[in-house]
Amino acid sequence: MNLLPKLFGKKPICQGIVGISFLQKGIAIAIAKFTDNKTLKLVHCEFITSKNEPDETILLGSIITKFRLFDYDCHVVLTSDKYRHINIDAPSVAEHELGDAIRWKISDLVEFAVDKAVIDFYPMPPTQRANSNKMLEVIASPGDQINVQADKCLKAGLQLKVIDIQEMTLRNLAMQLPENHRGVAILRLSELSGLIVIEKSGTIYLSRQFDTGYKNLGLDTQPFGGNKLSTLVQGNLALEIQRSLDYVESYYGIPPISCLAIIPLAEHTENLREILTSNLGITTRILELSAIVDSEMTLDNQTLSHCAPAIGAALRHVEATL
Repeated sequence: MNLLPKLFGKKPICQGIVGISFLQKGIAIAIAKFTDNKTLKLVHCEFITSKNEPDETILLGSIITKFRLFDYDCHVVLTSDKYRHINIDAPSVAEHELGDAIRWKISDLVEFAVDKAVIDFYPMPPTQRANSNKMLEVIASPGDQINVQADKCLKAGLQLKVIDIQEMTLRNLAMQLPENHRGVAILRLSELSGLIVIEKSGTIYLSRQFDTGYKNLGLDTQPFGGNKLSTLVQGNLALEIQRSLDYVESYYGIPPISCLAIIPLAEHTENLREILTSNLGITTRILELSAIVDSEMTLDNQTLSHCAPAIGAALRHVEATL
């Protein structure tokens, strides 16, 4: 997924990738460099607090100088509130007419003007159900949202190449797991919401956002969720996950997904894993990036909770040249 058109002519050979996500209270950044055998190695990752947009540009400029990122490609990850997902039947038009057909089809489904939106899409896997139409997952974002984030990077001196979405970056992380070829579900919770992505061999079968976050799960109490409200929220979270797993198995006819990987929270991640293990009949484990990603550093859960999407973006190598 790349919501960014080609902007520049040819540039020097890329030395690596810097993944960036602009969050409410700061910037998540991950830097990966190419090794001699052309694989990517994570060399730096951190969350930097910032107070305003000019401050962010200055911070990015200092990072560029410190790590000499002049010949690195920049991949920006949008937060989930900056774009919309729309699942549609694939329009029956010629390939060169597909963009206009998609814009027309989603024009009444988004709350912003599609003629000024940045739109991309990816095909959904074929289902085994008879007479099923080809489906597309469309990603739409207001153009001004894209421009704001692009301008920050360009003003700081970064070589912006890709603007990506949360789902694709989590897919990139899931692909590093040994269960990738059999299928993996990966879960990321924020304070008040969550996202689950189910992928197999790099193909996304389902991405689903929901309104259950870690704040009301009672993870800091003993026993976990020691009140009726927390227990109810825990049950709702497990139900959202189970419904997603059941849907993929039923609709696409693939073998049951047997692994759920959890992006670490800043704290109490093990409590979350225990809750989900007790409610789901699959292997549930905390995603340990140090075990699956070539890295020069050990990452703590606080950093991972902010930076996982940026890391996923930094691990994506785009072959096309600008």
